[in-house]
Amino acid sequence: MNSSIKQFCQSFTIPCGFTDAESQVYTNAAMIDILGMTAASSQVLDVFHAHEEVMRDKKLPLSLLSTLPGGDKPSPQPWRFDFFPRFDEKNVYQGAFFYAQPFLFLSLLEYIEGESPYTINLIQSDNRFSPRERRIIFFTLQRLNSKEVGKKLNLSHRTIENKLQSIYQTAGVHNCRQFINYCHDNGINRYLPPEFLPSGSHVISV
Repeated sequence: MNSSIKQFCQSFTIPCGFTDAESQVYTNAAMIDILGMTAASSQVLDVFHAHEEVMRDKKLPLSLLSTLPGGDKPSPQPWRFDFFPRFDEKNVYQGAFFYAQPFLFLSLLEYIEGESPYTINLIQSDNRFSPRERRIIFFTLQRLNSKEVGKKLNLSHRTIENKLQSIYQTAGVHNCRQFINYCHDNGINRYLPPEFLPSGSHVISV
């Protein structure tokens, strides 16, 4: 990999890198910080190499959703990695350019309600609600009813309903609609209990 490509990558403040046709990898410091390990051993690049031939033949970007180990960070985080195939003037494959950004979430319901995509929060920022209550809140915000939440958490729907009344009282609201607004106002809707976060890297599109 020539020095001009390395200098180009190093000049970026966003996490990025290049691979060549022989699968050698170069990343800038920001990408190394995200990967939390040597680039060659990263699970992200393992998935990329497993799908590189398809990306090359289709001449289309490869996108991955990856939950990376925390390392010296407070918790794992979901990241989106986009790989773009590179070809020379003779249409010979030269490797890929790739970059990473925090994965943005948005449900269809949030979309039609005019919400903007957002990053999730895996750290409980206050102590108003217990970890058990946070799990109930998470599923309630996904519009699951008490029976559905109870099934997810192996609890009776009566237990969920009683817990929700206690949660409403803590929040100072009287019903689910008011509580949803309360969660949006306080950023609780962006909280994902860490135990629900999938591990590994998954292909989004190629």
